[in-house]
Amino acid sequence: MPAQESPLTRLTRHARARALEVAVAEPSGASWSTLTWNELYRRVIDGAAGMIEAGVNPGSVVVIRVPTGIRLLELELATRVAGAVPLLLPEHLDPAEVARLLDEIEVRLVIVDDESRLALLRRAVLAEAQLFECDDRSWERLRGMGLERRKRQPDVLGWVDGVRAGSPSSAVLGLPREKGPAWLFRPESSGALSDLTADDVVVLTGEATDRFTTVVRDAHLGAGCTLVWVEGPERLEAALAQFSPTHVLLDHAAARVLEDLIEVGTVDGAPWHQTPRDVLEATSARVAEARLGSRGRKLADEVSALVPWWGGRVRVLALDARVNRTISGLATTLGFRIGRIAHHPAVRLDLAREHAVVDVPAAPTAEAASEVLPRRGGRTSDLDSAFSLAGTPGS
Repeated sequence: MPAQESPLTRLTRHARARALEVAVAEPSGASWSTLTWNELYRRVIDGAAGMIEAGVNPGSVVVIRVPTGIRLLELELATRVAGAVPLLLPEHLDPAEVARLLDEIEVRLVIVDDESRLALLRRAVLAEAQLFECDDRSWERLRGMGLERRKRQPDVLGWVDGVRAGSPSSAVLGLPREKGPAWLFRPESSGALSDLTADDVVVLTGEATDRFTTVVRDAHLGAGCTLVWVEGPERLEAALAQFSPTHVLLDHAAARVLEDLIEVGTVDGAPWHQTPRDVLEATSARVAEARLGSRGRKLADEVSALVPWWGGRVRVLALDARVNRTISGLATTLGFRIGRIAHHPAVRLDLAREHAVVDVPAAPTAEAASEVLPRRGGRTSDLDSAFSLAGTPGS
């Protein structure tokens, strides 16, 4: 795949080649929500055109603050296809640092699912920004605006793609630093993610603002595989059972408790072993070529009962943390490869210099055209004007 192949090009290819295959899945109560590649493609291109209709131009910065999962992935991709820069800010950043970072760049749009998510931005001026309160209804209406824009200007996304050719498009994160001011940076990595193929199924844990999940999301777009994304480790077992992944990619939080999760794991509702800790220790000892008695050898053999817990076809396990002896021994015994995702050193990003904002050519006028964002999705509401964040309480 060419190094600078655009998000639109990649999405289009997957929508054609893997139209009905699951692109992304997330927990939804006791079940799962999914989108196929065709569904994701349609929602993203309409969302991107809707953002353009509302005034987002190539090179603009869009701050996204919505929960981890499918909606965030849709919005991030729509922002990229619109030629804009998705910016994600960790909750633990200091609001004063956030204000300094945002005041150095031109933020065109702030997307939240709830007003409470504006607290992190309370000290930023954001005089030119619009606010998009993105619930299900308003997201649907924004996509409707985009569909109409594409009807009036069919080549709008292709034009944006051409203007942004060769420019970085992946998400930018805020990076807290202990010994200095916070940075903006674009996560990059090398290693196991380059081996992903379209037939793979990836279970991923972690928050959207984590560099680990950010590079995985970009690799998912490149490979066209299935991404099952759960934020916390408490849904890991369910994801493994439901989707039988080929790759399990765990952020630092899930990696720290993986051994505990395995120890209390169940298969078909029952513990996979009556003495799981003994089995794990015996397995680790065998891999280390320690001398085992008959009971130890028997316990080590019984680790095979854990295969169904992983879904039965895992090939690669990658942890965003040091792999301990127990997990390493388990992977060796079960035939997993321990994948390594090497994060490249963070480089301070000057978005104001990197991205020149380019105006999109105007579309032919239509009576029903609207240049405002749907603020709320209430049944009785119309397309309310988006509003400036200047003067937000606490700013």
